[in-house]
Amino acid sequence: VCLLLTTFLIITSNMKLSFPTFLAAALVSCAHAVKPRVRMTPKSAGKAGKASARAASGVSGALYTMTNQPENEILVYSRDVSHGQLTFSQSVSTNGSGSTIAGNSGPPTNIALPPIPAIDPLTSQSAILVAGNCLLNVNAGSDEVSTFKIIDSTEIQFAGVFGSGGLFPVSIAERDGLVYVLNAGGNGSIQGYTLSQFNCGLRSIGDPVVMDQGGGLSSDASTPFNPPFGIASPAQIGFIDDGHLLVTVKALGGGQNYPLPGVGGLVVFDIHPTTGMATYPTITEITGRPGSAPFSFDFDHEGRLLLVELFGEGFQGDPSMGFTPAAGNGGLSVWEFDGKGTFTEVSMTSTTQFLTCWLEYIPQNHCVYTSNSGQGSLSAFNVDGGADELVDSTAATGLFGPLDLVASPDGNFLYVLSPDVFGIPDHTGQPQVVVYETSGDCHLTQVQAIEDGLETEEARRAAADGVLNGVLGIAVWGP
Repeated sequence: VCLLLTTFLIITSNMKLSFPTFLAAALVSCAHAVKPRVRMTPKSAGKAGKASARAASGVSGALYTMTNQPENEILVYSRDVSHGQLTFSQSVSTNGSGSTIAGNSGPPTNIALPPIPAIDPLTSQSAILVAGNCLLNVNAGSDEVSTFKIIDSTEIQFAGVFGSGGLFPVSIAERDGLVYVLNAGGNGSIQGYTLSQFNCGLRSIGDPVVMDQGGGLSSDASTPFNPPFGIASPAQIGFIDDGHLLVTVKALGGGQNYPLPGVGGLVVFDIHPTTGMATYPTITEITGRPGSAPFSFDFDHEGRLLLVELFGEGFQGDPSMGFTPAAGNGGLSVWEFDGKGTFTEVSMTSTTQFLTCWLEYIPQNHCVYTSNSGQGSLSAFNVDGGADELVDSTAATGLFGPLDLVASPDGNFLYVLSPDVFGIPDHTGQPQVVVYETSGDCHLTQVQAIEDGLETEEARRAAADGVLNGVLGIAVWGP
């Protein structure tokens, strides 16, 4: 969603388009599914950049990302835990299919536009997850979740593929062997499982809990939409410290409610302490900034919710007269949880950067980093004082549409996925994972930018009959 909007904002900056026309154009994409295959790629040396001075080098960790192509694959990188650098190891089939969010496949626009790659294909966070010695990922095109056994820092082994219990899975959460998957398609739903650390298999818990996302970008507002209308769809699922389950929804009720009334939601499910089954839910509505699109989240060292909102100040005026976000900048908000299902806002601070979608909190330095797709930057906040203090709006620059980001478990390094596909200024079509060393004051120093294992836009199109869904998701394993 972030990069698609950026692409068309650039293209249409001198055009007077209504908001529905602009948004429908910006979200053009299509879902594809083909029979998967298994492919293993030999090890390849990574490109090493400037490294920080640390203890002797030692490879004992790993990093994972996902191609999200019709024949979806996990890319495995060994990770030097002392210096942060990555080396590409292998690609492994998920035996499932990737996909993209919905575009202009229906009303309200009659403009016919060619498909473009969904740079932000699932409009979600946590599409890949490490749980102990297991790796899990979503396959949005085949409505499945794949699991793998982590063998060591260079190898994973396919364990199984399991139905997601709904349409278009986008995000996964796990705690103490209890797994929940968020499905963004149709009305939206969540499905619970138990995870075995022995074989990394999933066993479903009861029936899916269906949400109420109603329609999508459709003349019939009651008709569920799949693939989902990404600017309004559920974005992330995760456990709250006390055991509740949280889902962020960019616009409650579906695409027909965006940008106005554009009320985002924090949807909290009770989890039964014995069965693990979820009970539908308590909802905190985010009001006062319509269309802010609450997206990704994390929790700080005191259990406060850290929430990224795509348009931190919401929309102003009549969106039928044009694309009118109040400032266009994303924001980081902080919330307190009452332990029963309701959140209360503590603060909201702008990133001063365009289209902020993802975040990562590092407990070791109490810093929050956000990726700002619209300006190719990362912002840094300090939350040690109980609110969100903006330390540096451009803690890192020169990225090409940064998406997901994740920190090493020791907090010393930050890894950022930069897709660099069509629509990004000066794009080359070559994705990268960019590595940064962190600091106590939240500033970042680049260590490496690695391209190995990440095929170019041209190569991915050629291998998938012209389809380019877009890479996404990132997770780490090891110390």
